Formats: sequence, structure tokens, C-alpha cells
Amino acid sequence: MLTQFRPGLYLPEVPLDGAVTVRGALILGDSRAVVWDTLTRPVDMQPLLPLIGELPLTVVYSHADWDHVWGTAALPYEEIIGHSLCAARFEADVPEQLHEHRTARPGWYDEVLLLSPTRTFDDSLTLDIGGVTLELHHLPGHTPDCIVAWLPEWGMLLAGDTVETPLPYVNHAHLLHDWIAGLEVCANDERVQTVIPCHGAISDRGLLWRNIAYLRGLPDGSSLLPADLDEAYREVHTANLATVRGGR
Repeated sequence: MLTQFRPGLYLPEVPLDGAVTVRGALILGDSRAVVWDTLTRPVDMQPLLPLIGELPLTVVYSHADWDHVWGTAALPYEEIIGHSLCAARFEADVPEQLHEHRTARPGWYDEVLLLSPTRTFDDSLTLDIGGVTLELHHLPGHTPDCIVAWLPEWGMLLAGDTVETPLPYVNHAHLLHDWIAGLEVCANDERVQTVIPCHGAISDRGLLWRNIAYLRGLPDGSSLLPADLDEAYREVHTANLATVRGGR
């Protein structure tokens, strides 16, 4: 599915398991196009090609998880930007993930090529694409290589997997403090009007505060869960508790 969210911004979504989907973004500036995450397979990116047209194209990875970086081969990109830790993962767990998925679903991922970032940064990087600016900021939490993209002209935060509806995945307990601190910086910025996560409903800064409250409550088990939380996310919550209490 591809929807136009506002002039110059299109949001592709594809299903994962059950009711869960993953969302990317296409930002069209006056002088350049940017694809934020390339989703699961090259076919996921095909609907974006007519919109990109002849604009030079930059791809940005929010992090190196499989459902965010496997569609790049379909795109006529000039550069791929990611955090330095994102690039390192292409030499480690990313090939392992692809092998596992190809084994589990033969033929489905045959067109995937693993394309590592060609340009990396550590703290922040600003892109002017003509009429709109992307400020890329490292915000480790869900994974150490996670980044977010702030679009000041639009009051919009592309949050990747740093926030999620109804709750985020916690993979590393030692990142929890910095994760919460980074989200608080975003949540306290009154310029942020729209928050677009890669999973779950688009929202406002309230989504940031809800994720912060959830993460804060994990160490002592006081996180409040939605009454209608489905079984899949109850399992995520159980795993999150085990990760944080185990100190992994």
C-alpha cells in the first residue's frame, strides 16, 4: 500500500506477520528525493519509482533490521546513508538474517541484495534536499544503530523503530537509559507535531510520551499495558521484561 500523507511525502507499507506492517517514507524535495527505509523486498519499492522520476535519490536506513533494508536493489540510488553501526551490521547479523529468511521461505527473498550504507555518520547529519531539510540523529535503543529523522519545515519526526504502537521492542537492557533520554529530548520539543513510526499508528508527541512511560516502567514491572493489547504484543512485553531484568 502506498499513501500520500502530505505534498511531497508518500508512505509505503507492507505486511509482516499477522496484523503487523512496516512503513517507510518517500520525501520529495525540489532537488533530491529521499527514501527512508526500503522495507522487505525490492518489489516493495517498485511503486515509488514513477514518483522519484529523474530526481537524484538518497536512501536512508533507520537501522539494519531486515524489514527496513532489503528492498534497496530496486532503487536508482546515488548514496545510502546509515549510522556507522548500521554499516557494521552488514558484516555481521544482516547476512545471517537473510539466510534464515531464505531457508524459512524459499524463493520469496531471491531478489534481495544486501546493500550496505555508502555514507555513514556517528552523531548527526543534515541533508538539504530543496525546500525541506532532513536532520538525521543517532538515537540508540531498539538497536544500537537506530536513528531518527527530523523534518523541521514540516514539524515531523520519522521515528523508525525508536517508538512503536502499542509498545516498542527492547533488545538491549543497557541502552534503556539513553533511549529514554533521547526520546525525552524529542518529546519536549514543541516543534514536533507529527510522529511517524515504522510500525503502528501515526500520532503526535503523545506517542513519544507513551513509549517513554512504558520503557520507564520495565525495570520494576510497572508499565501500563493497553486493555486491548493483542497476544503478539503481550509476548513482546514478556520478552522485554526478561531482557531488562536479565540485564542483556
